[in-house]
Parts: sequence; C-alpha cells; structure tokens
Amino acid sequence: MKLDVQVSGRNVAKLYRERDEYVLKYLPGVDTDAFVSLTMPVREEAWRWPRDLHPFFRQNLPEGFLLGIIREEFGPLLDGTDLSLLAVVGGMGVGRVTVTPEGVEPGTNLDPLQIEELLSAENTSEHFARLVRQYARASISGVVPKFLAPQESMSGLDESLPLGKPTLRTAHHIVKGSDDNTPFLGFNEFYSMKVLERLQVVPVAGSRMSDDGRVLIVERFEVDAHGVPTHGLEDACGLLGLPPHEKYATTTEKLLHATRAYLPSDQVRVQMEQFGWHLLTNYVVRNADCHAKNVALYYSSLKDVRYTPVYDIVTTQAYSRFASSPPALSVSGRKTWAPGKTLEQFFNARLGIAPRQYAEMVERLCESAVVVGNEVIEAAKNEPRWRNVAKNMVHAWNDGMSSLRSPKRTTLFSGLDVPIADAGFSDPEPPVLSKEKLGTSELLARPRRKR
Repeated sequence: MKLDVQVSGRNVAKLYRERDEYVLKYLPGVDTDAFVSLTMPVREEAWRWPRDLHPFFRQNLPEGFLLGIIREEFGPLLDGTDLSLLAVVGGMGVGRVTVTPEGVEPGTNLDPLQIEELLSAENTSEHFARLVRQYARASISGVVPKFLAPQESMSGLDESLPLGKPTLRTAHHIVKGSDDNTPFLGFNEFYSMKVLERLQVVPVAGSRMSDDGRVLIVERFEVDAHGVPTHGLEDACGLLGLPPHEKYATTTEKLLHATRAYLPSDQVRVQMEQFGWHLLTNYVVRNADCHAKNVALYYSSLKDVRYTPVYDIVTTQAYSRFASSPPALSVSGRKTWAPGKTLEQFFNARLGIAPRQYAEMVERLCESAVVVGNEVIEAAKNEPRWRNVAKNMVHAWNDGMSSLRSPKRTTLFSGLDVPIADAGFSDPEPPVLSKEKLGTSELLARPRRKR
C-alpha cells in the first residue's frame, strides 16, 4: 500500500512500508516550504522510521473510544497496521498535511453538523456515541470521545459584518464529549480554560460549552474563516520521536528543549512566557493531564513557528478517580503539586523569567482563579447537576493557589474559602483507590522497556 501525502492540498510525497521500515519519499521538485514535518525537511533522500509510522504521522491517529468506533465501521479496510488506519482517517486530519490512498483526493463528504442544535441538546452518552459514529472518519487523537465536524452552511449571513459570539466562523471544530469517568467535562474544561483566557496574556483556543455542560466545541486555530488549513501543527510528542502511548514518558525539560529548537530567535522570549503561563495554569487548576501531546507548535513557514494557542486544560482533580494523580510531567525530577522553589528556579534558569516576574504571574493567575471560581459556584447554583464537579473544582483551585503562593504572604491574598463556605459546599470527594492513574490507563499500551 502506498499513500499520497499532501501539504495544503498539493501532493508532495509518498508514504509506504518497505520491509521493516516506513518510508516518506518527497516527490521531485517539491519546494522547501512544502515540508511535511519540522523533523523531516524536504530532501532527495527518503526519511525512514523503523517498525512504526514516523512520529509525525502518528500524532493524530485516533485512540480509545474513537479508535474502537473506526475499527467497527471500517474493519474491512484495516489490515492491522497504522498505515491502513491512516489511509482511512488521514484525509481529514488537523493541520495543513493530509494523507490519502494513492490517487485519492483529500476530503470526505459528511452531512454538516448543526452546532447550535448540539449546544442546546441533551448530550447523553448514547447521543454523543451516535455522533462520533457518524463522524468517525476523522484523524484526531485523544482517548476522551471527540470528533471533527463540518459546520452547517452559513448562507444568508452577511460575511462583511462582525460575527456575534453565538456564531463560529470556522468551517470545522473539535467537538469533545464527556464519559462516565469525567462527567460534565465540557463544564470543567470551559471554566478551567477561562482562568487563563480572561487574563488575555497569551492565545487560548476559543470554545463554547453546551447548555447541559457535557460537550465542549473548540475552534480550530489552524484554519481560516472558511475552514481551509493555514498552518502546520506538530505536538511535542512527535517532535521528541515518541509514539502517542509514550506521551507521559518524558519531562518538562525535554519537552521544552524539543519545541524551543524550532522557534525563530526573535520569538523565543515571547514564546517562553507563553510556555510559562501554560505551565503555571496547570498547577493552579490542578490539571494532571498536560502531557507531551498537549503542547504543540504551529507554523505557516520556518520563519513563523510558535506555540499553539493553549488548549486541553482540565481540572482533573475534580474527578475522584484521578484526584491523587500528580503532574503528568516532572520538573527538575519532581512530580508534585507542592514544588516549593523548584518551579521558580525552572522559570528563571530555563525560561528566562526572573523570580519577581514569576511571582507576579502566579498572583495574576490566582486572582483570575478566584474570579472564575465564583462564576463556577454561581453556575452550579443555577444547574444542580453541576454542583458536585463544581465543588471539587473550586476546592482543587484553592489548593492549587495555596501550593504556589509564598507561605509568608498567603494571608495577604484572597482565596476561595469564603465563597466555598457561603455556597455550602462540603469537603471534596476523597480519591478513589484505584490502580489507574492518568498516564497509566489500561486503554493505553505499556511503555517499551529501554534496552
């Protein structure tokens, strides 16, 4: 089997298997700006990877629930290799690169998804499963149920007028649902992301939450207003040469090194600050699932490489099954929510952010967490179904703020103790004693042993 690889819709390379290797071979005369991956620039010699697909092509392969659906729907087209899986889903990937069977044009005709109806629907597990099955032919990673969907036609709207908040300009979105382990995940992620978003200090992926709090619709930031991809996108997992199931098998230092290497020199300072804001937010809201696939670069050319807008920030500690999980990636060899001076020293030595600026960043995030925390509490008053997850979220944020603020100055700053008490919230639910933690799910392959 041979696959065609396109960059912005133009064939640039062939992808195939040769004995025990996967091979990417650029076509003659391809322009250097039409590179498939930052790690595989245009050259005459083929790019070879032993045993498995090149990490770049594996970054968006479906996982978990979506992978199971695709196996059910397209089983006859799959031969057990990632190459055949990519042949099925690669024509609708994220970013400027598409992959299709040889001679097949990219793109799949799907009925448009009516976003407004989805936002107001009762998104039960059964309803969302039907949608995932309908739009299964999409290349997007992640264990939590989600899919890409074409937007319903916007005919009749005056495109020259600024669009209001209810209208999404992109032709495609990432639609994320909840499951039994993470109820009301849309509610959780929407408000967790808002802690950073409201500061307007770095780009954050735009999102909308469904009325029932179960679904989050995220705007794709690598496409234009018509849904045409404008940027390439590569996550740190692929840049590190790791397969997706080893997204936890690295460190924050290695992740930073792998991504910083591609940043233009005039962008380094700004991008290091963005990396710092992202990292600190995870500590404030207690997101234990920021792994190597949740930090990525995007680019329009080699001279325009940046970190993507921040995405996938969730208060994992709000779910008792994952409440005892430490940060996904270590900092200075430590995985702890009480980093002491370790985090401040990392910012100073690795990001060029002095202690005074670090302290200011921490406090701005904490102040934002207090404001958004009160919004979470108010939302839970209006919708009783959210009360439990909201309670666990604000307790987690309170702990996150306390662990980063200086113990000598904690009494000088506001927290969420009073709003929590006024809301009549009980203590957070204790962690469920389970062998499963984030990064060690039975759904994920075990890390390979080092030889």
